[in-house]
Amino acid sequence: MLMAFSLNKGALEQIAINAAADLGPEVMWVDLINPTDEERDWIRIAYAQELPTIDDLYEIEASSRFYENDYGLHISSYFLNYADNNPENISAAFVFNGDRLFTLREEELAAFRLFRMRGRKGLVNINNSKSILLGLFETKVENLADILERVHADLEETSRQVLGNAENDDMESLLTNIASQEDINGKVRISMIDLQRMLYLLLRAGVLNAEQSERLRDIIRDSESLIAHSTFLFDKIKFLLDTTLGFINVNQNKIIKIFSVASVMFLPPTMIASVYGMNFEMMPELKWHFGYPFGLSLMVLSAALPFLYFRRRGWL
Repeated sequence: MLMAFSLNKGALEQIAINAAADLGPEVMWVDLINPTDEERDWIRIAYAQELPTIDDLYEIEASSRFYENDYGLHISSYFLNYADNNPENISAAFVFNGDRLFTLREEELAAFRLFRMRGRKGLVNINNSKSILLGLFETKVENLADILERVHADLEETSRQVLGNAENDDMESLLTNIASQEDINGKVRISMIDLQRMLYLLLRAGVLNAEQSERLRDIIRDSESLIAHSTFLFDKIKFLLDTTLGFINVNQNKIIKIFSVASVMFLPPTMIASVYGMNFEMMPELKWHFGYPFGLSLMVLSAALPFLYFRRRGWL
């Protein structure tokens, strides 16, 4: 998928692209989502521009994610795709060549979609291709902040469930929720740290003017605050996990205690039954008329005394 935009009175204006000839000099931003070979050929024909492959976007070395060659300045950064229950960091490429920005990614992302919508309505400050890049990074930070707020709200609900189900033996669903929230928070943190690294590299590259550099520093400060917030959420997740596991251990210990008390209670009756079950010839109670009720009463009494003792001690 290929989308092209020009600037019209401070707002993005989308241009219909059906062939290489439609990509004119007025295009400021070319946005590609998992482009076909034909669409890549259109970019080569119109602008003599080579773009990285999808596999190139996931190189983790800084030299592979931020570099400059004959085809312009190349930047790769993670964007969190939180559209479903399986959040995933998707790598997006930004390529500057002259006054034109090319963006490339494997699938659609919420930050790009939101920025395009705002850009068409003139709700963001756009005056060149670099301002588009900064706007995308600002939208990314805003999107990650929303995700962290959602995680925080989910953790508050999980916290109430954990404390409200302390006597509940089944806490498997709570452990699943905590693990899911930890996974999302971790991916947000990875995306934010990757963004910080790219922003510092971009700042040191000296390709931005003074106003854009200050705007970039604001994004860095916002990302630092989000990283600090994610650290707080990690601590809260660890607390909830430890608390849940603690309640599980307490409940298991209660069950084990019940079995232990039961085994102690039935030990004296078992011993009495074993003694009178030997059937030796010289046993005086063997032919006693009240021998059977006496044995039963003795077993009940030997079980009741430990039971009463345990109840008095608060063990039951």
